Amino acid sequence: MRRYVLGLLHLDSSVNPLLFFGPFCLLIGYLIFRSSFLPRILGVLMAVAGLGWLAFLIPLSHTISPLPLKSSASSRNCHFGLWLLAMGVNVEQWKQQAAS
Repeated sequence: MRRYVLGLLHLDSSVNPLLFFGPFCLLIGYLIFRSSFLPRILGVLMAVAGLGWLAFLIPLSHTISPLPLKSSASSRNCHFGLWLLAMGVNVEQWKQQAAS
């Protein structure tokens, strides 16, 4: 299935998906940090998770650990999802932003 989807996009199967997911997490972290609907610490944690995912692209990353943030990148993404499920967004600021 993976080869079929990559064939449709004219990509080689040797393209690592973390090449796209790491910058995605960095951008989402930046947007969360700049928004007023979520706590800024979640944006910082998401950006650090993006750096952690990008650390997996470093050669020899399986034998040596160049960054301590590499080990907990997935847990930071899970924390963000749990925050959204438990606390949600700041509804008052959401409505205020939508009204202006």
